[in-house]
Amino acid sequence: MPAHWAIDLGTTNTVAAMAEEGSVRVVHVPDLSRKLPAEQSPLIPSAVHLSEKVRPWLLFFRRTVREMHIGQPALDRNWDGQSPGYAQGFKRYLGSEPHRPMVRAGDQEVSAREIAGLFLQGLLAVLRRFSGARVTDLTIPAPVGFYEPYRAELQALVKRLGVRSFRSLDEPVAAALGYGVNVARDETLLVLDFGGGTLDLAAVRLGPHAARTGAAPVLAKHMLPLGGDDVDRWLVEHLVGPQLLHLPEWPQDVRWEAARVKELVSPEIFRGEFRWRGLRYPVTRDDLVRLLDGRGLYDQLRAALGEIQRELANEGMEVDEALLVGGSTLLPEVAAVVDNAFPDAVVRHDPAYVFQAVALGAARFASGVAVDDFIYHDYALAVQNEQTHAVEYELLIPRRTRYPTSSDFAVRYYADYPGMTEMRFSVCEVGRLGQAPVPWQERPNGTRTWAPPGEHERALVVALNPADPALPLRPAGRGSSPRLRVTYSVNADRWLCTTVEDLVRKQPLRVNELVVRLR
Repeated sequence: MPAHWAIDLGTTNTVAAMAEEGSVRVVHVPDLSRKLPAEQSPLIPSAVHLSEKVRPWLLFFRRTVREMHIGQPALDRNWDGQSPGYAQGFKRYLGSEPHRPMVRAGDQEVSAREIAGLFLQGLLAVLRRFSGARVTDLTIPAPVGFYEPYRAELQALVKRLGVRSFRSLDEPVAAALGYGVNVARDETLLVLDFGGGTLDLAAVRLGPHAARTGAAPVLAKHMLPLGGDDVDRWLVEHLVGPQLLHLPEWPQDVRWEAARVKELVSPEIFRGEFRWRGLRYPVTRDDLVRLLDGRGLYDQLRAALGEIQRELANEGMEVDEALLVGGSTLLPEVAAVVDNAFPDAVVRHDPAYVFQAVALGAARFASGVAVDDFIYHDYALAVQNEQTHAVEYELLIPRRTRYPTSSDFAVRYYADYPGMTEMRFSVCEVGRLGQAPVPWQERPNGTRTWAPPGEHERALVVALNPADPALPLRPAGRGSSPRLRVTYSVNADRWLCTTVEDLVRKQPLRVNELVVRLR
């Protein structure tokens, strides 16, 4: 049975994924992939470079041949940003102006349609070498609003390249599937795609139709010409000076250095150094936050999210889940702005998925691999350490727990102390907004706990039920044995449920009571 291939054809970067024998994975193509400072990258620059070479032919003749490179090799051949044979950004024209000239190769102009075809031709050839078989089953998602001309162009191009089975689905639906969202559930999904050139927001309605067809009704859309390329330019202006931007010989490598530093300092508590032609400037995450704030990035993001909220409110709707994709969602505080805008929604932002979710979801859709819902964050109980009396957190529902769970997913016994009249259970969300998982430490009794070492780490914890009343203990505690037996579970609607039994009175205090809705 042939593999199901998927290509997330992006304006700036492309990602390939495959589904085979029930598993879905992203394909790394080292010869074509972008070089990132910290890790191996699956990102293939959506770029083509064309040139003509004169070569010997037969004995006494010469002929002109066209050379083509795609991906990172194409970028490398445009090292100064001036090559006439370099083309990028062809995606935006494919559905509206396919005949638009993109580059000149020799004395011929090459259109957006031809550039897209050459890029796909080169990519499919590399994937064939990777897998040992021709790509005959292919899915390419389409942005909302690109409509049928874009899909028709893609279908015609890949058919000429030997693809026998072609599918397309909406990019927001693919992103949801890649993140593990059950798209058959009736809910409103917001996908924020923040890449190199644009910030695109689309709110769509999921449900059985979306799961069956891959298409979802668009409820609201918003686009801003704002992206990671702007941040790179701001960094250069801040560190080197704006005068370089107006010189025709302004080097491309200073942009690359700015991008490198941006990617290094964006994670939590990270420092970097900008190095270019003898210049050395230390750059911290806080420096980048101040720059983005001063340039208005956060204000523009809040305004765009507010516009989506207003459009949905006019229809009596609100966002149930939000997904963040695209490299610029890794910029500091971007995920926090989205989370603050939708405090009741599930905001999914995982650095492992921001580049890969659309491709993975498209491959999953093509192959029919089932999606199981899971809890996105760690959830814990705030407890007091018996020796230090400091507050620490006991893991209750680990991240990526599939739900609904069994009715006795977690069982805890709690002792009282002499004279104790009530007991309180504080449920907390730990490590939200895509931060790295915290280092849980296992205790001899099998539970796992975490003690934040400082205030910065403590900020990763959010108490979810501070207003809940305490459980009264009647009679008051004696401190001789466990007093309460508490059973925890998660239902099909993501609610944490508890059943509490008083072991002294031998009667239930709560039965399958809803506590907080998890995310």
